[in-house]
Amino acid sequence: MTDVKSLWRNQKTEQTVTLENIHRTAEKFQRRTRRALLIEYGASVFVVAVFGFYIWALPGSMVKAGSALCIVGVLGIVWQMRKRVAVRRVPDLSGPGLVEFYRQELLRQRDAAKSAWLWYILPAIPGMALMMLGRWYQLHAPGRSLAWDHEVIALCAVIILLALGIIRLLQVLRVAKLQKKIDELESLR
Repeated sequence: MTDVKSLWRNQKTEQTVTLENIHRTAEKFQRRTRRALLIEYGASVFVVAVFGFYIWALPGSMVKAGSALCIVGVLGIVWQMRKRVAVRRVPDLSGPGLVEFYRQELLRQRDAAKSAWLWYILPAIPGMALMMLGRWYQLHAPGRSLAWDHEVIALCAVIILLALGIIRLLQVLRVAKLQKKIDELESLR
């Protein structure tokens, strides 16, 4: 039979809240944010290169204009990420100043994620829509029937909408996670 006293002594307890723990947590949060931004910036370079290639290689003025709009949208998204989500160095503050810095960073990231549909998803839509319309009206795959080609285009549109929906869902989940961290900090006050 298990000794109740040893179970009591060996149970996991909540982490003690210290300034060192908050500083470490804030730095870890900033590192993760920085890594995520680097991935986003790398993906943006790739997307700009691909759509730049499309402008050069694909026929049809609507597809070319849509590709150019996609590039403009991605550059706008990158600018917004730099403005809204850029990482700030964790200051060497003590006490309430450090807690307040971390709280403000969490609030800033939460607010950026809340409004991301406006500055992250919306800029991608006009270029993609124009490319789809150009593909629908100007370009058709050689050797395929027009009806089959339109079905493929419609399927691509559905896939793009699903991808945008998944991105939005991930942003909503991020808001909830950040809000939980903010609430935990608020409980320390």
